Amino acid sequence: MNQAILFNDDIHFDASRRCLVFTAMVSGMIVPCIVTVPETEAEPLIHFRKFQFDYEMQAEQLIEDERYSASGEVELTFL
Repeated sequence: MNQAILFNDDIHFDASRRCLVFTAMVSGMIVPCIVTVPETEAEPLIHFRKFQFDYEMQAEQLIEDERYSASGEVELTFL
């Protein structure tokens, strides 16, 4: 686990984009982590809590690999 990456406890569901959004603190910068949620998922926040560790590991790897989108987000794969 990379101690330079800290995950904030700020998960929310953005209904307009149909995605889960949480943030990571990386060397003093806030990095949005985005998980697009399929229409079939009725309880996105419950789903996130169930797989939170897996999403954080996925985000950590994307951040370490510097795989940011053009808008500075990391886009995770829905589990």
